[in-house]
Amino acid sequence: MKRVHLLFVLIPLLYSCHKETKPELLKSKGVYIVNEGNFGFGNADISFYDPQTKQTSNDIFKTVNGYSLGDVAQSIYIKDSFAFIVVNNSAKIELVKLPSFQKVKTIAIPGSNPRYILPIDDSIAYVTEIYSNKIHVINYLTGNLKTEISVPQYTEHLMRMDEYVFVEGKKIYSNPSSKGAVFRIRISDNTLLDKKEFIGDAEGIVKDKNGHLWIALDKDTATNTNAQLICFDKEFNTVSQFSLSSSNIHLNHLSIDGKGETLFYLSGKNIYSTSISNFSPSLLFTSTASNVYSMGIDPVNSDIYLSDALDYVQSSRVYRHDKTGTLIHSFLAGIISDNFAFTHE
Repeated sequence: MKRVHLLFVLIPLLYSCHKETKPELLKSKGVYIVNEGNFGFGNADISFYDPQTKQTSNDIFKTVNGYSLGDVAQSIYIKDSFAFIVVNNSAKIELVKLPSFQKVKTIAIPGSNPRYILPIDDSIAYVTEIYSNKIHVINYLTGNLKTEISVPQYTEHLMRMDEYVFVEGKKIYSNPSSKGAVFRIRISDNTLLDKKEFIGDAEGIVKDKNGHLWIALDKDTATNTNAQLICFDKEFNTVSQFSLSSSNIHLNHLSIDGKGETLFYLSGKNIYSTSISNFSPSLLFTSTASNVYSMGIDPVNSDIYLSDALDYVQSSRVYRHDKTGTLIHSFLAGIISDNFAFTHE
């Protein structure tokens, strides 16, 4: 549980009154925000934010479809005019049409705890899993489970590069010998080919403009290993590797701008950035949020969205900054805002 710091700050021009719009005003351009909700309460939902008007629509899934999204929404993925919403504790994925947010299909994966989804073609998607050592392969047109890929540990973020999918393997802290990892899967036959293991835990994976992957590795206190950023190609050859100079940095929520040139990451309330061509991380700004929980980067203008989960009970406040760190706006979303997805068409 993160410690909550109370800040009494009043900035009238930026802390504008919370505006809600009706779901029928949803547009094709904007930001979708996944609100986890509280475990066991079934109060997860999605918010929509229009950056031009600075208006917010909350609880759009329930409002449009007439029933609750479910228990602990984890992530959202947008493909063409559809959005896949992964609902962890409800063991399902809701497929909706954009921008109406009308439900198309509920894809149930009984007995699962899904985390992230990656469509690999026009019918098949990979779904990672938190409590089992496997990746689900689903047909999202039929809603059926096609097969499962066995992996050595539980998995989270995925990234495709040509004929492969690279998947984070998460460290199991109850197991002292456990390590963070990246798995390489061949799409043509859903085969786990190989893996790379690391001392620190995997905390984000992104693809740059050169077609290389970057993985963030948090510091490992047991071995006194600093946080690292490692770049590698699709054949798992290491291109570059950097150890962060400060042992105080906990590296997480690795992101990249839309041009694939600038990396961003979180460490507590601090947001850092660095060019991929001249690796030199610098502190971009320190957030005034009391409980920074998540970050998203707009791929077009590099606006930075930070979620403040506050006390994990009341609605989260989301802070929108420009790429230099200047605060543009803040607004209320749902309970425990986590994942961000951006549309510009």
